[in-house]
Parts: sequence; C-alpha cells; structure tokens
Amino acid sequence: MKVIDTHVHVWDPAALDYAWLADDPALNKPFMPSDLPHAAAATRAAIFVQADCREDQALKEVDWVSSLSAGWPQLAAIVAFAPISRGDNVAEDLDQLLERPLVRGVRQLFQDRDNSFILHPAMLAGARQVARAGLTFDACIRFGQLPALAKFADGVPDLQIVLDHLGKPPIDSGELTAWSRGMRELARRPNIVVKISGAGAEADRNRPLAPQALPFITETLNLFGSERCMFGSDWPVSLTRPADYQDWITIVETALTGASAGERESVAEGTANRVYRLDRATEQVATQQEKD
Repeated sequence: MKVIDTHVHVWDPAALDYAWLADDPALNKPFMPSDLPHAAAATRAAIFVQADCREDQALKEVDWVSSLSAGWPQLAAIVAFAPISRGDNVAEDLDQLLERPLVRGVRQLFQDRDNSFILHPAMLAGARQVARAGLTFDACIRFGQLPALAKFADGVPDLQIVLDHLGKPPIDSGELTAWSRGMRELARRPNIVVKISGAGAEADRNRPLAPQALPFITETLNLFGSERCMFGSDWPVSLTRPADYQDWITIVETALTGASAGERESVAEGTANRVYRLDRATEQVATQQEKD
C-alpha cells in the first residue's frame, strides 16, 4: 500500500525550543528528514505537523521546515501551530501562516486541557477564524475528551476537524467501550475525519503492536468509513525504528482486509488529498520521484 503520511514530526533542539523533550531522553535529539524511513517506496508524500516548540516560535518552525523541502521531496504540506484560544485575534496569526504556501492546517493542543479550555467562547471564535481562512484544524486529544470535542465540532460546523491518533484510545488495556462510545458520537459530526495514527505511543511497547491496535483501527473504520479515515505514522513519537514504519503500514493494510480498492485508496491517499488539498503537491512529489 502506497500512502500519504499525514502525521510526521521533525525537530532540532539546537534550532528551536521544545520544552517537552526534556522529559523524554530518547526523543531529545535532532530528528531530521534524512532520518525518516521514507526511503521506502511506500510513502508518496508527507505532512509535517507542528512539534510543540515554544509558541512564539511558531512561524520560525514553519519557515525552518519549509527550508528543508529541497532535501525532503516528500514534504507536501504543513500543519502549523496557531493560538486559536486568542479568539478573533488569531486572524492575525492565520494571515501570517497563509503567506507560507505549504501551510494547509493548524493545531493547538487540547490534550491534558480541561473542557472549559476546549469549549471556551474565545476558542470557538478562534476556530471559526480557522474555518474562514480555509484551513483545517488538527485536534489532538485523549479519549476522555471525545465528548468535549463533539461539542466543539457542533460549535464550528464549517470547520474541517482532523482527529489525531484515533483519539488516543487506551490501546494498552484493550478497553474499547468508553472510547468507542465517544467515537460513535464524533462520527455523527460530518466535519470530522480521523487519522489512523499514533497507536504505538498508546500501546504496551513490550507486546506486539498489531493485536493491540487492530481492534481500535477496525472500529474506527466501521464508525467513520474509509472516506473519513487517513493514514499517519506519528514518526518519531510512535515509531522509532525504520522497521516500525513498514510494520505500521502492514497493520493498517491488515485492518483493510476485504475492503474494496476504492476504500483502500481513501485511507492510503484519497482522504488526505481531499482534506489537506494536496493534489497539486502530491503530483509534484510523484513527478520528482519518477525522475529520481
């Protein structure tokens, strides 16, 4: 299965400040495009997602990642940080981001924030500004926040929301009930699509990933349909070894056993192309890969 990887991080702690890396020595080092296992022909294109650098460095992060594109031909788009909690004032930040041609969406992390933060009137006003700007919003939450995200989606029905990492379910425990209930509610909101990504970070790393992750992937596909699901790796947070990357593609392929060619194409590429408006960018990447 050839894929568009909709969730990739790169960073260099010498270039920008990432306070959260201090708590994870394995990740507290540069991860650059040359480290990505994209040499595998399976990856047609990649979307960089903001890596939670210091908030006042958000534009610098976009410009730094954009500067890597000459040596990273798979880079097709960027999801940047934007402080949508600023309400209508975030329009100024969005105008600056729109000057950067690779930007297709924004993210402000919701995980570990309470419902009053997610549903604050200023947050909803900022989200409406994102919709007006024609950008997507990546929602990174934990599964206990699924009901709050459903209310958030109701408050901004014109905003295209991308749920990161399957909603961060309790993959390590295998308990589907509460997560599935929340996902079922989200699936009723037509402005939400889901990234099949991030399972490695939520799983027990001492056990094989496939049997842990497959029930959650299958349930997501059943609830949302392939036309509202997309592939993502969450490299390097969820996948740290090159072999893990191909293994994750294989796991997603396994979840699609019995699916039609069109359904497989939606998860692999089609949903990402539509939601992040990538057609022109991925055509350019494919042309360059053919030349190479």
